[in-house]
Amino acid sequence: MKKQHLLLCFLVIFTANLSHAQEKTESSSDSQKESNGVFVAAKKIKDSLYYLTYRTNNVVVFLGRDYTILIDGFDAKAAPQALNAAGRLSLNPVRFLVNTHHHKDHTGGNEYYSNSGVTVMCHRQTYSNIWNDANAQELEKIKDLKQRFIAQQKGQAKESAEFNAKIEKLQKGGLEQDLSYPAFLFGDEFSMNFVNESIEVKHMRAAHTSGDVVMYFKNNNVLATGDLFFNGKYPYIDEDMGGNIDNYIAALDTLAKMCNNDTVIVPGHGPLASKSDLESYKRMLEYTQKGVQMDYLLGKSLEEVLANKAITANFDAQGYGNGYVKTQDYVSMLYRAAEKRYPRKK
Repeated sequence: MKKQHLLLCFLVIFTANLSHAQEKTESSSDSQKESNGVFVAAKKIKDSLYYLTYRTNNVVVFLGRDYTILIDGFDAKAAPQALNAAGRLSLNPVRFLVNTHHHKDHTGGNEYYSNSGVTVMCHRQTYSNIWNDANAQELEKIKDLKQRFIAQQKGQAKESAEFNAKIEKLQKGGLEQDLSYPAFLFGDEFSMNFVNESIEVKHMRAAHTSGDVVMYFKNNNVLATGDLFFNGKYPYIDEDMGGNIDNYIAALDTLAKMCNNDTVIVPGHGPLASKSDLESYKRMLEYTQKGVQMDYLLGKSLEEVLANKAITANFDAQGYGNGYVKTQDYVSMLYRAAEKRYPRKK
């Protein structure tokens, strides 16, 4: 009788602990972590795929049989919480971090991840863009000195030894801001094959930036787009880093061909989406681009085009202009693109 009583007590305690463990595991599909003003949430997509959210940014977490892979990693402030949240989803360590492009809200935590034993992977153009960002001040000095040198040399046959010396010094030894972490660089297309997944990595040229990549998880039918898709918001086109609205729209066509009606799309910013959402987004871009182009070809100034609220009214009502890119900035970008495509005679 005493043995039966002890066994019953053991079963009660064991069942309670097991139930608590199950609740903890299940809650990982919608777990949340907050520290130092950073709030990171983890939500389940498929059995081996989750996504982390911080502000409007998304990070994809793939749980492999032996290790975990992150697609993007937030900025430096959120990186520790992201790594912690990803670590809670699996017993296997995070081994790789793949950058979709160079912007700091996606790559600012690279150094932290690298110092934590995670290998950073990125397209060679993405790495170049990160390096250019790190050396922006020195590169601007070179540009300024060259412009001053050219201006000074107009009408003079003799070269300026002072400017030549300064430019040579900057070019050879002035770019001192090397990246503080190593990175594994890859080319335009490659595959990563695992026991439970096959991942296709593809570079999209000169769209959002000059170094964007997307990742398609074939077994799970999930597509991670990076900032080639701002779901529900106007996109940011980084013109200084090779971004181009025409190529951005073309990239959406390529993404749509990689999907079917069951594909789950994880945008760089915004909620999860479907193929129909992606196609609707492309139609929004085409509609607004044509509206701005038509006004431009009619001879209207930028101020006049900005005053024509009809171009974006329907999308503004849906909240497209409440994101990272405001309506005025988006329309201005479309206007600049029209100027490049259809330059006016002076």
